Amino acid sequence: MRALGLMVLLGLAACAEQSAGHVGVGEAPPRAVPQDASVEPTDGPFAGTWEACEGTASPEECSRYVLLQRGDRICGTWSYFASGQAYEGRVIARATSSTEARRTHVCGRPGSETDTECDDGWQRIDKPLRLCDGNLGDLTGADGACFADYRAVPTPEEERDALHARLWLQDCLSRDP
Repeated sequence: MRALGLMVLLGLAACAEQSAGHVGVGEAPPRAVPQDASVEPTDGPFAGTWEACEGTASPEECSRYVLLQRGDRICGTWSYFASGQAYEGRVIARATSSTEARRTHVCGRPGSETDTECDDGWQRIDKPLRLCDGNLGDLTGADGACFADYRAVPTPEEERDALHARLWLQDCLSRDP
Protein backbone atom coordinates (compact mmCIF):
# COMPACT_ATOMS: atom_id res chain seq x y z
CA MET A 1 0.00 0.00 0.00
CA ARG A 2 2.86 2.37 0.78
CA ALA A 3 4.40 1.48 -2.55
CA LEU A 4 1.18 2.50 -4.33
CA GLY A 5 1.15 5.84 -2.48
CA LEU A 6 4.81 6.44 -3.36
CA MET A 7 4.12 5.50 -6.99
CA VAL A 8 1.24 8.01 -7.12
CA LEU A 9 3.44 10.76 -5.64
CA LEU A 10 6.35 9.98 -7.96
CA GLY A 11 3.95 9.90 -10.92
CA LEU A 12 2.63 13.31 -9.92
CA ALA A 13 6.17 14.55 -9.54
CA ALA A 14 7.09 13.25 -13.00
CA CYS A 15 4.06 14.92 -14.55
CA ALA A 16 4.83 18.10 -12.68
CA GLU A 17 8.44 18.04 -13.92
CA GLN A 18 7.27 17.61 -17.52
CA SER A 19 5.03 20.64 -17.18
CA ALA A 20 7.59 22.78 -15.36
CA GLY A 21 8.44 24.65 -18.54
CA HIS A 22 4.84 25.40 -19.52
CA VAL A 23 3.64 28.97 -19.27
CA GLY A 24 -0.07 29.53 -18.73
CA VAL A 25 -1.99 32.38 -20.29
CA GLY A 26 -1.00 35.63 -18.62
CA GLU A 27 1.86 33.99 -16.74
CA ALA A 28 5.50 35.03 -16.80
CA PRO A 29 7.92 32.40 -18.11
CA PRO A 30 9.61 30.40 -15.37
CA ARG A 31 13.00 31.58 -14.25
CA ALA A 32 15.85 29.13 -14.86
CA VAL A 33 17.17 27.68 -11.63
CA PRO A 34 20.91 26.95 -11.87
CA GLN A 35 21.97 23.44 -10.88
CA ASP A 36 23.93 24.73 -7.87
CA ALA A 37 21.18 27.08 -6.69
CA SER A 38 18.69 24.53 -5.40
CA VAL A 39 16.45 25.97 -2.73
CA GLU A 40 16.61 24.18 0.60
CA PRO A 41 13.38 24.83 2.45
CA THR A 42 13.56 25.37 6.15
CA ASP A 43 11.20 23.60 8.45
CA GLY A 44 8.26 25.84 9.14
CA PRO A 45 5.10 24.95 11.03
CA PHE A 46 3.23 23.98 7.83
CA ALA A 47 6.02 21.79 6.39
CA GLY A 48 5.46 18.05 6.32
CA THR A 49 2.99 15.43 5.21
CA TRP A 50 -0.56 15.82 6.42
CA GLU A 51 -3.31 13.28 5.87
CA ALA A 52 -7.02 12.96 6.56
CA CYS A 53 -8.32 9.40 6.47
CA GLU A 54 -11.72 9.69 8.16
CA GLY A 55 -14.23 7.51 6.30
CA THR A 56 -11.73 6.01 3.85
CA ALA A 57 -11.65 2.35 2.95
CA SER A 58 -7.86 2.16 2.62
CA PRO A 59 -4.78 4.35 3.21
CA GLU A 60 -4.54 5.09 -0.54
CA GLU A 61 -7.85 6.94 -0.25
CA CYS A 62 -6.63 9.39 2.39
CA SER A 63 -6.56 13.07 1.45
CA ARG A 64 -3.01 14.45 1.66
CA TYR A 65 -0.94 17.58 1.58
CA VAL A 66 2.85 17.31 1.24
CA LEU A 67 4.17 20.79 2.01
CA LEU A 68 7.56 22.47 2.10
CA GLN A 69 8.01 25.87 3.69
CA ARG A 70 10.66 28.55 3.31
CA GLY A 71 9.95 31.67 5.33
CA ASP A 72 6.32 32.59 4.71
CA ARG A 73 6.13 30.70 1.38
CA ILE A 74 4.51 27.25 1.37
CA CYS A 75 4.61 25.02 -1.72
CA GLY A 76 3.66 21.42 -2.23
CA THR A 77 1.19 18.87 -3.50
CA TRP A 78 -2.35 17.88 -2.60
CA SER A 79 -4.36 14.74 -3.33
CA TYR A 80 -7.73 13.27 -2.51
CA PHE A 81 -9.94 10.38 -3.58
CA ALA A 82 -13.61 10.86 -4.48
CA SER A 83 -16.21 8.92 -6.46
CA GLY A 84 -13.70 6.16 -7.14
CA GLN A 85 -11.17 8.56 -8.68
CA ALA A 86 -7.86 10.04 -7.52
CA TYR A 87 -7.33 13.81 -7.80
CA GLU A 88 -3.96 15.47 -7.31
CA GLY A 89 -2.10 18.66 -7.99
CA ARG A 90 0.09 21.48 -6.70
CA VAL A 91 -0.56 24.21 -4.19
CA ILE A 92 1.06 27.52 -3.22
CA ALA A 93 0.26 29.30 0.04
CA ARG A 94 1.62 32.16 2.11
CA ALA A 95 1.85 31.96 5.90
CA THR A 96 0.48 35.00 7.71
CA SER A 97 1.38 33.67 11.17
CA SER A 98 2.63 30.46 12.75
CA THR A 99 -0.91 29.04 12.62
CA GLU A 100 -2.57 30.80 9.65
CA ALA A 101 -1.86 30.71 5.91
CA ARG A 102 -3.77 31.46 2.72
CA ARG A 103 -3.68 29.18 -0.32
CA THR A 104 -3.15 31.52 -3.28
CA HIS A 105 -2.59 29.26 -6.30
CA VAL A 106 -3.58 25.72 -7.20
CA CYS A 107 -3.53 23.45 -10.25
CA GLY A 108 -4.07 19.78 -10.94
CA ARG A 109 -6.69 17.31 -12.06
CA PRO A 110 -9.96 19.26 -12.28
CA GLY A 111 -12.33 18.50 -9.40
CA SER A 112 -13.36 20.28 -6.23
CA GLU A 113 -9.89 21.81 -5.65
CA THR A 114 -9.24 23.30 -9.10
CA ASP A 115 -10.48 23.62 -12.63
CA THR A 116 -6.98 24.28 -14.05
CA GLU A 117 -4.60 21.54 -15.19
CA CYS A 118 -0.99 22.28 -14.22
CA ASP A 119 -0.09 22.20 -17.95
CA ASP A 120 -2.41 25.20 -18.36
CA GLY A 121 -0.92 27.33 -15.56
CA TRP A 122 -2.20 28.26 -12.10
CA GLN A 123 -5.68 29.01 -10.82
CA ARG A 124 -5.75 31.90 -8.33
CA ILE A 125 -7.62 31.14 -5.11
CA ASP A 126 -7.99 32.57 -1.62
CA LYS A 127 -8.58 29.70 0.79
CA PRO A 128 -7.29 28.98 4.29
CA LEU A 129 -4.71 26.65 5.73
CA ARG A 130 -4.77 26.62 9.52
CA LEU A 131 -2.96 24.78 12.29
CA CYS A 132 -5.08 23.87 15.30
CA ASP A 133 -4.06 21.55 18.11
CA GLY A 134 -1.25 20.08 16.00
CA ASN A 135 -3.48 19.33 13.00
CA LEU A 136 -3.85 21.05 9.62
CA GLY A 137 -7.15 22.35 8.32
CA ASP A 138 -8.13 23.64 4.89
CA LEU A 139 -11.66 24.69 5.85
CA THR A 140 -13.10 27.20 8.29
CA GLY A 141 -16.28 26.45 10.19
CA ALA A 142 -19.35 28.65 9.70
CA ASP A 143 -18.61 30.30 13.05
CA GLY A 144 -14.95 30.89 12.07
CA ALA A 145 -13.78 27.92 14.12
CA CYS A 146 -10.79 25.95 12.92
CA PHE A 147 -11.73 22.64 11.33
CA ALA A 148 -8.43 20.69 11.22
CA ASP A 149 -8.80 17.09 10.13
CA TYR A 150 -5.34 16.51 8.59
CA ARG A 151 -2.88 14.94 11.00
CA ALA A 152 0.90 15.05 10.63
CA VAL A 153 2.44 11.78 9.44
CA PRO A 154 6.08 10.91 8.78
CA THR A 155 7.35 11.80 5.31
CA PRO A 156 9.51 9.05 3.80
CA GLU A 157 12.93 10.51 2.97
CA GLU A 158 12.76 9.41 -0.68
CA GLU A 159 9.36 11.11 -1.08
CA ARG A 160 10.65 14.37 0.44
CA ASP A 161 13.83 14.23 -1.68
CA ALA A 162 11.80 13.63 -4.88
CA LEU A 163 9.65 16.67 -4.11
CA HIS A 164 12.70 18.83 -3.24
CA ALA A 165 14.23 17.95 -6.63
CA ARG A 166 11.29 19.30 -8.68
CA LEU A 167 12.23 22.49 -10.52
CA TRP A 168 8.71 23.93 -10.22
CA LEU A 169 8.93 23.55 -6.45
CA GLN A 170 12.36 25.16 -6.21
CA ASP A 171 11.05 28.03 -8.32
CA CYS A 172 7.89 28.24 -6.20
CA LEU A 173 9.87 28.57 -2.99
CA SER A 174 11.88 31.41 -4.57
CA ARG A 175 9.19 33.64 -6.08
CA ASP A 176 5.50 34.12 -6.92
CA PRO A 177 4.20 32.16 -9.92
